[in-house]
Amino acid sequence: MASRDQLLEIIALRATAERYAMAVDRRDVDMFVAQFTPDEILEAPRGRFVGYEELAGVPPMMKRLYQRTHHGVVGMVPVITGDRATAQTNAIARHYYCDGADVEHCYAMTIRYDDTFRAIDDKWLIESRRLVLVGDTTFATGRRPGATDNATSIRETKP
Repeated sequence: MASRDQLLEIIALRATAERYAMAVDRRDVDMFVAQFTPDEILEAPRGRFVGYEELAGVPPMMKRLYQRTHHGVVGMVPVITGDRATAQTNAIARHYYCDGADVEHCYAMTIRYDDTFRAIDDKWLIESRRLVLVGDTTFATGRRPGATDNATSIRETKP
């Protein structure tokens, strides 16, 4: 059974992973880079990013590739040793884009991050993160490009 202090550390680690996901979805460069240590490494299907300067290019790259994204952290199992931690972080990532015929599609990924964290000034930061693709699929969403709410974007279906 984890102590209260250990549970607080686990929550803080998960919050770092969730802020990472939120920063990608918001395309917020400052928030994204702030989740990492100065000597960080991010390995993902789109490349290996080392240092703040390279990491700062990730949110704009996502903006160029996709109309919007949605990342959800669905589980995390951290192991904490002093000011260091490792974790397996499981997530679902959805990436929305329009094809040449102006039909919206979603590239959905089930992913695992192999993470290492370091506590600096009582804040957990990502030291290295490796994205492992567990599975993926692509499907048409039925949403019209430019739709802003669910009421206008979901196709009616009849039983």
